[in-house]
Amino acid sequence: MRRYGAAAVLAALIALSGCDSGQYQIINGSDGSLYRFNKKTGDLSMIMDDKKVVRLSETQKSDLMKSEDDQGLDKPTNWKESRFPAKDLRARLQTVWRENKLCYKFSVYPYKSMERIFTKKKQDYIYSIMKPGFNLELVDKNGFLIKEIKVNIWNMTKVAGEDGKDKELVLNAQIDCTKQSYKSIGGYSIKWMIDPDLIDNEKDDFIRSQPIKSEGK
Repeated sequence: MRRYGAAAVLAALIALSGCDSGQYQIINGSDGSLYRFNKKTGDLSMIMDDKKVVRLSETQKSDLMKSEDDQGLDKPTNWKESRFPAKDLRARLQTVWRENKLCYKFSVYPYKSMERIFTKKKQDYIYSIMKPGFNLELVDKNGFLIKEIKVNIWNMTKVAGEDGKDKELVLNAQIDCTKQSYKSIGGYSIKWMIDPDLIDNEKDDFIRSQPIKSEGK
C-alpha cells in the first residue's frame, strides 16, 4: 500500500484550500492515495506528492466511486420493532450489507414469554422436530417482496441479561443479496409461526387513573 507523509498530505490540502469546498470532495483511496472529486463536473483526479494531479481512466474512476458508494451500506440499520398482537413478545431486526451478503441480527424478547415453547419441546418429541419460528419478509417501499428470511426458533441462541437470567433469543446470520436489492429494502414484516397459546399474554397496560386532588391541594 502506498503511504504518504504528513507533509505530503498537508501540501495536498493546502493546494485545495482555494477550491470551493462545496464543489470538491477529498477521497481516501484503498491504495492510500488521496483523490479529488469534482461534484459539478464528475472529474476524479489523484493528488501526487509533487502536487500534480493525474486524471483517472473511466474504469479506475468507476471502481473507486463504487467503493465510496458501498461504504454506507456496512453501517448497521435498526428496523422498527415488531410486536406479537396481544402478547408479551417483541422482535427487532438489525442489518448490514457486505460483499453481496445481507448480514442480519434478529432478536425476540423477553425470553420468559417463550419458556412454555421450550418446555413443550422437551415434553413432545413431535413438536421438537417441527420448525416453529418466524418468517421475515423484506419489502420495498411499495410493499413488493425483495427477500424472505425463515428463522427456526430452535436455531436461535439464548442471551442472558446482567442478572444472569436468559433475556432474549438471537440469530446472527447472513443470506445472499445484491447491493441493489439491499438498497431497495424499505421495511419488513413478520409472520409469527408459533403457537400463540404458548406465549405469555401482554402485561396489563390499562391507564391507571390518578387520585382526584381536592381544591387547594
